[in-house]
Amino acid sequence: MQNWLRQTFYPNEYFKTVYEYYAAHGVAYICTYYNLDYELSKMDKTEMGGGAYERVGVLSGAVWKKITYLPTYNLTATTPRWSADEKGMTKSDQTAEFNFPTIYQIQPTTFDFVLFEMPVLNNPAGAGSASVYHVVNFEKSTDSDISFWKIPLKISHITKDKIEKQVANTYTFVDYEKKIYQSDDASFLMNLLMDLDENLLNKYYSNNSGLYLGV
Repeated sequence: MQNWLRQTFYPNEYFKTVYEYYAAHGVAYICTYYNLDYELSKMDKTEMGGGAYERVGVLSGAVWKKITYLPTYNLTATTPRWSADEKGMTKSDQTAEFNFPTIYQIQPTTFDFVLFEMPVLNNPAGAGSASVYHVVNFEKSTDSDISFWKIPLKISHITKDKIEKQVANTYTFVDYEKKIYQSDDASFLMNLLMDLDENLLNKYYSNNSGLYLGV
């Protein structure tokens, strides 16, 4: 059978766009992501289909993994939707969405919360604390091993202080490694990178040859 090549190899172009172009030029929005710790949470996973009595609080039994400095991409503008019900005129239905790659090794759930840390995404000074969003759905962009999670959000009435009381472990995203580490390990890695950056030998490093010249 004669071998042949496509003029356009779509899978390669897709992964190049996602993992080379977006990684280098995509605008990342930093957030704190509270991911449900399914193993440590005390929840009825078999009998009661209705779930816990409350999502956050002493009756919930749920705990979260706090992931700081997590970059997200393609964040859409919040859609303000007014709704009239027994509570009156509210904006509880306003939504947004973003995505992040599956290489972060995060399994989203509808119990997750998101808090954006960038000042441009928060309320102006004096206008109150930043809004907390909860994940209402999640879907994969493709069925391959390497893909993106698409995360629709909805504004939540639950505050950051309430979630912080039920945080089991704290993690930090290290951009240099593109991985999530325990915060203590991430702090060690960042200090190590700063020491290497300040090393005087770096002044003699040649990008063209890959050698240290003039030492």
